[in-house]
Amino acid sequence: MEHFSQALMELGAELWKEFLYILPYLLIGVLCEAIIRTFKWHVKIRKALTHYGMLAIPAAVLLGLFSPLCACATLPLVISLLVAGLPLAPAMALLVTSPIMSPSAFSMISGMLGTNWALAILVCAGLLGLLAGYVSQLLRPFGFSEEEIFRKQLPAGDFHDPDYPVESLRCECGQQLSHRVDRCTHNKFLVFMARFWEGLQKIGKFALLGLLIEVVAIMFIPNEWITGLLEGEGIASIVILTAATVPLHLPQVTAASMLFGFYLPEPGQVIPLAKGAGIAMLIGGPVSALPVMAVFMTMFKPRVLALYLAICVGGTLTLAILLRALPITL
Repeated sequence: MEHFSQALMELGAELWKEFLYILPYLLIGVLCEAIIRTFKWHVKIRKALTHYGMLAIPAAVLLGLFSPLCACATLPLVISLLVAGLPLAPAMALLVTSPIMSPSAFSMISGMLGTNWALAILVCAGLLGLLAGYVSQLLRPFGFSEEEIFRKQLPAGDFHDPDYPVESLRCECGQQLSHRVDRCTHNKFLVFMARFWEGLQKIGKFALLGLLIEVVAIMFIPNEWITGLLEGEGIASIVILTAATVPLHLPQVTAASMLFGFYLPEPGQVIPLAKGAGIAMLIGGPVSALPVMAVFMTMFKPRVLALYLAICVGGTLTLAILLRALPITL
């Protein structure tokens, strides 16, 4: 019992130490997202997507890079846009890009892994989103038009309506603190503070989860097994990590927190993370998650899920291998 208590105290101390280091970057990221959500910049871009024509795909990628939504939150939004008439190509671009990058993700990756890593993930997110959009556009004549992708016709109506008949798509954002504050006060500052608190809870939860997984892994798994994969320059490490992340729900902040915790550098110290392995974790983890796959299988025809997985897995492997071959240092 004494050894268990000591191990628990060591785990708590290590977790606290790592959390204090990432806290400033967490706050900066949450602050940026609270500003975006308060002024609804992402909503304005989203509403304009159906009017962008040929520019809809890069516009969707841009929205995805600034959107504060993870994969599970982006999918219902994408479905609602498809029902409203948005073509599959920009919808797929948004769905792929949004989970990979956001203001909070950029801030925390910069603080935990370095600015070069944050810029690399930003570029990779944009490239993967463009790939998803243009591949979907090319496949449109082959059963990937908006009329052919759903298993069944979705009921008309607003997803924000509490009586919308499809429960898995029904949005409950009206119950959020920030929406209640907005309805009661219409005060922008109070709404901003409410959104900041919501973001701090959501993003902080994912960051703590990543740190906790990492601390427990270090305590019970031989560290050389994990660091061998993360520092490995070979293609085998990329393939193993990509395959391992497919069934996991690893939001960007969780993945970055896990990687950071395996090394815990002093401020200014460089993390010895291999380029290919880092891309496999930071790109492959966020875009593939079992909850997203479940909604895909329920709402869409199998070929749409196959396309999404092919883009996510194939794109992750391609980006990781290409970055590994480039003569740049992260």
